[in-house]
Amino acid sequence: MKYLDKLFEIKDALNHTRESDRIFLEAVKEAFMFHYSHSKVYKNLCDAGNFNIEKVRTIDDVAYIPHFIVDAFKWYDLLSIDKSEVAATFTSSGTSGQKSHISWDKASQNRQSLMRERIIESYHLKSDKKVNYQIFAYSPRVSEGKGAAYAHQMYSTFAPANKKIFAIDADENGKAYFNEKQCVDTFADFQKDGIPLRIVGFPAFIYDTLLYMKENDIRFHFPEESLIIIAGGWKTAESKSIPFDEFASLTKDYLGIDESRIRDVYGFVEHGVPYITCEHHHFHVPVYSRAFVRKPGTLQVLPEGEKGLLQVISPYNYAQPALSILSTDYAIIHSHCPCGRTGQYIELKGRAGLKKHEGCAITATELLKATHEQSKN
Repeated sequence: MKYLDKLFEIKDALNHTRESDRIFLEAVKEAFMFHYSHSKVYKNLCDAGNFNIEKVRTIDDVAYIPHFIVDAFKWYDLLSIDKSEVAATFTSSGTSGQKSHISWDKASQNRQSLMRERIIESYHLKSDKKVNYQIFAYSPRVSEGKGAAYAHQMYSTFAPANKKIFAIDADENGKAYFNEKQCVDTFADFQKDGIPLRIVGFPAFIYDTLLYMKENDIRFHFPEESLIIIAGGWKTAESKSIPFDEFASLTKDYLGIDESRIRDVYGFVEHGVPYITCEHHHFHVPVYSRAFVRKPGTLQVLPEGEKGLLQVISPYNYAQPALSILSTDYAIIHSHCPCGRTGQYIELKGRAGLKKHEGCAITATELLKATHEQSKN
């Protein structure tokens, strides 16, 4: 794992260079050989397509490394290590009952955590000042091993916590519970402290709380260092999209947090790499991964500027052959972001097919819908 180690020694996660590309390419080859040698399923997949890793000579060639479609991890428990070496397992569970089981060995888990930290640091979002956290996500008491819940908690570690409150917690019966008024009461308590606020979690729950504040004309003004990190589907309980401009306007008017301090995270538990927006709201691809788009049907790799199914590649996880994943999301790949950072960024264009790729965010939105229905009774 010579090159894999070198890859994660790169501190500037958003500065793509010829050297970082070379290291990434070699790290992907190392990961491929490990999974090919240790996963019978992946070996059979590669052999069926007569794939030869020696043909991968450039950074663009990694697109042709055999991939799994993301839903494969719902159907099969795929491992490249012995079960005794698994250090952590997370699920992405939807209403259908299907679950993706994603596993890490300890080294892979450490690489995933380091990758997230490097990206946050590269955006200058890490702070040594104490902050209060309002986390619009599952508390550990009701998270049930969900991958998104783990990620949300990790985003509350990049500034020291004065207070940390979860918006989705257990009620007296131990079931997940959410209440907008309690969230507003938490904001009121936080404002008395006079320190920055950090909000982390599902946008639907944050949006619902902001609408409650608007309806009741409740306003706060938190310090300019305050930050919102949102991750999960941009859907309300009625499955209507939340316009970002409206969301940003509400956070400015009712929390005093500027649009430039709102960062969105795209990712899915099967892949594990967080794609975080810059000041221009573009999801940048870090040096630890690559993204391509493929034409539905033929799976032809498409050039920048054309819409297709998003394929993502990262060598960080040695526990499972999740080296290359074809998602169920449509996207367009771009370069030359106005923010000046090198490399490419992803423009998301919605889900493929008639049925959503269900996950933790869908389950959370159903909780929000149930909360609305209960309040009417």
